[in-house]
Amino acid sequence: MPQIPVPKLPCAKLGIVNSKSGTYYYVQTYTHHYDKVKKRSVRDSQKTIGTVTGGGKYGVIKFKQFFLDEHPELENFIVSWTKDGFSYKLADEEDFSTIIERPIEKKLAGASWALQKLMGDSGIGDALRETFSSYKRHLKLASIVLYMVIKRTNSMHHYEPFSKVTWLPWSRTMNDGQITRLFQSVTYDEVIRFFNALNRNYCQKYGKDFYKRVFVALDSTSVSTYSNNLSLAEYGHNKDGDDIPQINYMLVCDEVTGLPIYAKVYKGNVVDVTTVKNLLAELKIMHSRVTSSNNKEDFVPTLIFVTDRGYDSEDNLQYYLIHHYSFVIRSMLRSKWVKDVLLENYDKLMEDNSLDTYTSQHMCSAQVEYKYDDFPVDKKYKSNKATANISVHMYFDEKIRANSRAVIKANTAVSRDEYNKLVDKLYAENETVTAKLLSELKMEDATKQKFVNHYCVFDSKGYAKISADKIDEKLKFSGIMVLLSDAITDAKEAYFAYERRNTVESNFQIFKDHLNFDRIYSSSDRAFLGKFLCQLIAASLKMIFNTRIRDYEKSDAASKDGLKFSNKSLSRILEDLDTIMLSVYKGGYYFDEIAGIYKTMYKVIDIPLPEAKHKYEPDQDDRITDEELNAEYEKMDEDLVEIEKQL
Repeated sequence: MPQIPVPKLPCAKLGIVNSKSGTYYYVQTYTHHYDKVKKRSVRDSQKTIGTVTGGGKYGVIKFKQFFLDEHPELENFIVSWTKDGFSYKLADEEDFSTIIERPIEKKLAGASWALQKLMGDSGIGDALRETFSSYKRHLKLASIVLYMVIKRTNSMHHYEPFSKVTWLPWSRTMNDGQITRLFQSVTYDEVIRFFNALNRNYCQKYGKDFYKRVFVALDSTSVSTYSNNLSLAEYGHNKDGDDIPQINYMLVCDEVTGLPIYAKVYKGNVVDVTTVKNLLAELKIMHSRVTSSNNKEDFVPTLIFVTDRGYDSEDNLQYYLIHHYSFVIRSMLRSKWVKDVLLENYDKLMEDNSLDTYTSQHMCSAQVEYKYDDFPVDKKYKSNKATANISVHMYFDEKIRANSRAVIKANTAVSRDEYNKLVDKLYAENETVTAKLLSELKMEDATKQKFVNHYCVFDSKGYAKISADKIDEKLKFSGIMVLLSDAITDAKEAYFAYERRNTVESNFQIFKDHLNFDRIYSSSDRAFLGKFLCQLIAASLKMIFNTRIRDYEKSDAASKDGLKFSNKSLSRILEDLDTIMLSVYKGGYYFDEIAGIYKTMYKVIDIPLPEAKHKYEPDQDDRITDEELNAEYEKMDEDLVEIEKQL
C-alpha cells in the first residue's frame, strides 16, 4: 500500500481569546524575516486558519474553508494541535464518525447499494482501491461514478447537493474545485495500472479458464467537444454527424458480460484501422502482470478480438498473428485473396442447400494457408515465411439483396419514365431523330440520369428499358458478409460471435444516449483523463445491469414472477430503487423495510437485499477484564465461604 505523505503546512502558532462567553483557542499562520538591525527574526503578517475544538488548549483543529481550499490534502487527515504543534492522523470514514459527532440522517440509498455491490462483484471496486488508495481517492472516484449513473450526467456542477442526500462511499461533500483536483490527480500510468488490476481481479475471481477463450468486442466511437484546450480534440470522421472537434474513444469488452477489458482515448483525426498496432502493444504491457490466484507466473490471456469492417486491413491481420491474438474480422473485400476465395465459392454459397434455417443465412467456409512475416522490419520487404490457417466464412442474406434490388428497381423505373418522356418530346419536336440527338439527351436531375445510365439499356429508337442483368451485376456482392478467423472453423459459431459484438455498440449507446456523455464537459487535459475513467466505469456498470436484466427475462423465474422489466429502462429501475431510504448514525446504518416489487427489482439485477451494519463498542466504564471479573466474583462470594466453614 502506498505511503501517504504528511501535509506540509506553513509556520503556525496558537492564539487565545478570553471573553464573557468563555475562552477559546485559535491557530494562526505567520511569515517572518530576519532583521539585520535588531539581529533577530521579526514576524511580517499572520492569518487565522482555524480553531481548536473542545474548548481546550489542545485538540482537533476545525480549519476555515479558504485554508482547506489552499491545502486539499487536509481533507484526508484529522489534524490536532499539540504541545509540539500540528499532529496528523490519517482519517477514514470511521474516524470521522468517532471523532466528530454525527447526527442521525436519512439518505437515499437503494440505487447506491445496488451499484456499490455491483462494483464489488465485478472487481471494479477492488481495482479502484488497489490503484487509487492514496488520499482515499478510490472512495471519491466511486462516489462520482455512482452520481453519473444515478443522475445520468457527466456535469459535476450538481454533485455537491446530490452527495448531501445520497448514501455514497465517500460520505463527505466535494465542491467543484475539489472534484477538478481529484480528476487532475489521475495519471496515465494509474489508468494502465487500474486495467491491470481489473484483469488480475478477473483472473483471481474466475480463474485462468476465463481467459482461455474469451471473445472480446473491439470498437470505437467519437465524443464531440467545444473545448479549445484539449490536445486530443481534432476534426475527424464524426460518427454523430457533429461538425465540431472530437476525441475518439476505444473500448475492448467481454462480449457476454460486458465487463471492460481495456479502454483508451486518442486524437479525433485518427482512423480506426490504424489503431490496432498500438492497442495490441498496450495490451501486452497491461497484461504483463496479470497472474492467477494459485499461481504467480505470468501468462498472456487468449483473447479473440471481434471487429467490424473498419478494422480490416492486411497489416492488422498480421499484427494479430505476430502478437498471438486470435480474431474474427469482418472483411471489406478489399484484399484480392479474400475476393478470390469468395468467387471460387460463390455458386456454393448461392445454392439452396447452403441455407441455415436457424439464422436464415446461406453460409459456407473455406480454409486458406495465409503467409505473413512474423518478424517485420520497417522499410524492408516482408519475407512472408510464416504461415497460419485462416478460415474464410461466407454468408449470404437473401432479404438484404432483395430489399436492395427493390430500391434500385423502383428508382430506376421512375428515372426511366422521365427519360422516356424526354424521348417522346424529342420525337415530337423533330421530324428526324438522329443518334447524335439521342446521345445529347440528358435529364436535369443528375441522380436520375445515373440510374438510367447504370441500370438501363436502350432500344433502336432510343427508349430506356430496365436491364435485370445490370442490376444483378451491381448487386453481385450485396447481402454477402465475409468473416476471417484463425480460431473458429465453424461458420455458425463465427456468425454468433460476430453478432454478439453488439455488446460494445450497446455500451456506446449507454455512454452517449442513456448517460448523456455525448459531450465531454472538460476544459483541460489534466482533468480529462480522470473524468473519462469515471465515465467508462459508469457505462460499464450500466451495461452489466442490462445484461443481467436480459438474462433474467430468459429464465424460468421471470415467468413465475409475471413481470416484464424490459418495458422499464434501467434508469427507471434505479430511480424506483432510489426511493429506499437509509438511516445513518454514529455506530452504523440500517435500511427501511423492503418488500413487494422492490425485492423483485433486486432479484432481477442479481443484487442481494440491503443489509444493516451496526458497530457496537461498550463504553469504557462497561468494559471489564477476565481478572477483574474473577476478582469481583471472589469478592461477592464471602457468604458462601462462611457456609462452607460451618459445614
